[in-house]
Amino acid sequence: PRRDEDYNPRRDEDYKPWSDETNHDTIGIIALDWKGKMAVGTSTNGATHKIPGRSSDSVIPGAGAYVDNAVGGAVATGDGDVMMRFSPAFLAVELIRGGATPHAAAVEAVHRIAKKYPDYSGAVVAATKNGEYGASCHGFSKFTYSVR
Repeated sequence: PRRDEDYNPRRDEDYKPWSDETNHDTIGIIALDWKGKMAVGTSTNGATHKIPGRSSDSVIPGAGAYVDNAVGGAVATGDGDVMMRFSPAFLAVELIRGGATPHAAAVEAVHRIAKKYPDYSGAVVAATKNGEYGASCHGFSKFTYSVR
């Protein structure tokens, strides 16, 4: 946990990554029903590494999850203090809207964060309303997700 009294989350030079493939804590779900309707959901403990005074990135639309029934949905996990600044789930859905595949959208959403925070750890999973899906991660040697 971050206990450093001098830590200032508003200063980029104070950024210290904490997550990896063994300890990111957000569970993201993208659901597509037989009528073609989509929903996304997240679950996070959010307390272990949270900067005091902030809400979890999971509750911010576009940061932890985002869905548009006309396009698709996306979920994100990892270092929420960094990821919430970029709305990676929203970005992935908008990239799909613009013609990107879910994999390409996830890659770009993750890459935009990594350009500014090369030491961050996180992942994005995206899916279209037609059931195509893809994912990308940064700072993890692997990222496992399930499709059913």
